[in-house]
Amino acid sequence: MTIRRQWMFALVVSAALSVIVNSLVLNVRINRYFVDYSTESYQMHISQVVQFSTEALSTDDYTSDQLAMQLTSHLSDPITRIRLYRADGQLLSDVNTSRRMMGMMRSGMATRMMGTTAEEIDSIDIQKDGALLGKLMVTRYSSIGNSISSRQFALSLITNSLLSFGIVFALTIVFGYFLSKRMSKDLIQTAEQAVNIDLGHETRYPKSHVPEIKTIQDSLEALQTRLKLKQTSRKKRIDELVHQTRTPLTILRTHLEGFQDGVIQFTADEVKTCETQIDNLSSIITNMSGLIDAEKETGELRTTTIEISALIRQIVAGLKAQFDQKSVALELVSHGKFSVHTDPYRLSQAIYNLLTNAYKFTPPGGHVTIAYEVVDDELVISVHDTGVGISPEDQTRVFDAYFRGGNALHSSGEGIGLYIAKENLQQIGGRIELESDRNSGSKFTIFIPSNFEQS
Repeated sequence: MTIRRQWMFALVVSAALSVIVNSLVLNVRINRYFVDYSTESYQMHISQVVQFSTEALSTDDYTSDQLAMQLTSHLSDPITRIRLYRADGQLLSDVNTSRRMMGMMRSGMATRMMGTTAEEIDSIDIQKDGALLGKLMVTRYSSIGNSISSRQFALSLITNSLLSFGIVFALTIVFGYFLSKRMSKDLIQTAEQAVNIDLGHETRYPKSHVPEIKTIQDSLEALQTRLKLKQTSRKKRIDELVHQTRTPLTILRTHLEGFQDGVIQFTADEVKTCETQIDNLSSIITNMSGLIDAEKETGELRTTTIEISALIRQIVAGLKAQFDQKSVALELVSHGKFSVHTDPYRLSQAIYNLLTNAYKFTPPGGHVTIAYEVVDDELVISVHDTGVGISPEDQTRVFDAYFRGGNALHSSGEGIGLYIAKENLQQIGGRIELESDRNSGSKFTIFIPSNFEQS
């Protein structure tokens, strides 16, 4: 059963029970008060009849018609007949409701009521100063609650209760229809929103005015936002993985092609260079689960003490053949030996990305230099190229993921290399700065602590 039908059913049942209980309580209480009122009225009439009969028997001033007229005026439900006798048994007057009842019989109602109603006779002695003047015989219904008036009143209460129930039922149906339609619309939209989120579709629905439904909608929107962030983060990390694997693979391919063409000889240094790239690929594969898992902010750090000149020479040696093919000079201008305690994988990836970025945007005949030094317990590494440069408006966003500046519109790439470099450096406590002018080249400077302590 749908929520709309359940709501309609609950509303109708609640309204019906409310009207029925209310009608029963009112019928019982009002009928009791009506019976009490009828009893008081009966006793009042009896008192008045006794008073009149005492006066009539004492004075003999009333004719038979006057007696009948006075007694008839007291034929009020539940009294149906009044007879007045003298002490010697002489009947002075006999009045009843037969004429009135005959008129009601013609409508059929009185016949049904009289057929089920018994009568009793109350015998009352009329006395004055201790002397018996006569006898008054009053015929009435056996129970005042079973009198015609009482039964008519009870029937009227039942009829009105049924009428009230009908009106309330109709109003409940109409009101419940529109209310359930409004509420079910919000719930249906909320259910559709949940299904669309599960299917990965974009959903935007108007907010419900019902606080509980609105809370659910807000929670679903927050869930959708978190899922989108996770998807974006996962895509970004997969792109990082692809980008990081591309560099060592490109270096390996360049060296193999150079060896095949006879340009490069497989010396011990060349073998070491290829082994280094294979180690880089192994590190990337080892960290693959951390890169793909969107729940993890960063992969695991592996810090060690390294000799920086050896690390940079390996990187330069790996990229030299690629630069030579494009006729771009790559030169290491520093040769001092410094040891630093850091994560060599992340540092080397940052340097690789800066050099490949310089390679991409430096035209043939250009020049790329890399230098390093230690200043105030910081290792400072700079990569300077004579490429196309970066405009001032692009410099503020060049480290954002997937940003491609005006100088990169006609080049390949996803715009993620500098973002990865910045992320890697931040993970080892470092930072990166940029100096560039349009058409005058760029200079990227890396700052990392010479003795990085993992927190």
